[in-house]
Amino acid sequence: MSQVAIGHQREEKLLHLLFFLFGFGIMAWVPRFPEVRENLKLENGAFGSLMSTGSIGAFFGLLITGHIIHRIGVKRVTIFSILVLFISLGSLVHISSSFLFLIFSITFGFGITAVHVSINSQVFHFKDRSTRNIVTSAAGYWSAGALVTAIFSGFLVDRVNLQIHITTLSVLLAIVMIAIVLSLHPVLLEANTDEDNHYSIKQIFTSFHIDWPVSLGMACVVYLEFAVGDWGTIFTKDRLGVSASLSTIPYILFTATMIFGRLLVHKLLPKAPLHLWVKRAALLAGIGFGVCIIVATHLPASMKWWSYSLFLIGFFIGGLGSSFLGPSFFAAATRRSKLPNAIVVGQFGVVNNVLIFVVKWIVAWTIQFTGSIALAMMIPTIMILCSVFFVQALQEDSAAKA
Repeated sequence: MSQVAIGHQREEKLLHLLFFLFGFGIMAWVPRFPEVRENLKLENGAFGSLMSTGSIGAFFGLLITGHIIHRIGVKRVTIFSILVLFISLGSLVHISSSFLFLIFSITFGFGITAVHVSINSQVFHFKDRSTRNIVTSAAGYWSAGALVTAIFSGFLVDRVNLQIHITTLSVLLAIVMIAIVLSLHPVLLEANTDEDNHYSIKQIFTSFHIDWPVSLGMACVVYLEFAVGDWGTIFTKDRLGVSASLSTIPYILFTATMIFGRLLVHKLLPKAPLHLWVKRAALLAGIGFGVCIIVATHLPASMKWWSYSLFLIGFFIGGLGSSFLGPSFFAAATRRSKLPNAIVVGQFGVVNNVLIFVVKWIVAWTIQFTGSIALAMMIPTIMILCSVFFVQALQEDSAAKA
């Protein structure tokens, strides 16, 4: 088929739809984590540790997916990754054995990151061909999918069985996403035919480069989103004793403001450089979220709804402030490297994944030993404040050291 069979405008819409469905799918079970925890009959520390094992699969997915795309192209890798992702997600909600959950959690983590590397590689391929940067807007559509699924899943709590919900969704999304990939076939990133540019298994490791300023900055800014995704619903429900439906609203608000920030950040750029906006937003997110959570958790039980209101304000500020920080560091990683985009996406993700894995364990066992999710939430608060030390890496004239 001709490479011009799909115009840039249609390709952009299909990529945005792919990101939307990706977010919709992998975040569908987050509002129902309390039910998943009950299925496994685990306490918070053990549950958090088990959930973090997806990072093991993610590590291998990030390490090898970019190199496979470089060798065989993005089409087959994306289709395979989508199947792995949704087969494992559909299986996770049926499992009551911690050991089996561990196996499928690792597989799920691999599937998520393999899809992530695949579709982001196509986004950078689109950027190279069209000179249009949709990295941040694609992340916004991902967040939009996460928001819609949070609302939808919150509505289904206590109305539709967890297993029916997630299994049906997994089947439908796998079919639709594969159909979109097939429709993008004429413009998908193809295999590199230059034998001199292929990477051996040895070179996967010897070519590995860590851009520390960008990697550490990324880890600092994205963990708040991970923490809210992992613990936000449980935190609100356990701390305030509100209903399952109300406990999902802070997470929904957080995600909604992330979408708003990601889709509208381009309007701020004419007024000041990106790195300055990132610094300001990080301070807003860290201070706003941290202060609201601290005050809310120290109010007496008789002021339950005041505490809930502060939760809402804190999650609102946290989502807005952190919205475009991750995509900004992500785009900087590819700009500062001489390696192919697919490989950079994977290598950058490996470092970030290892750092996040460590933090997830620290947070989970902080909760287990102290019994306080509020205290553990101060960890991502401090991290996002620390990100201001790495914003200089976002300047256009900054360069990687290797």
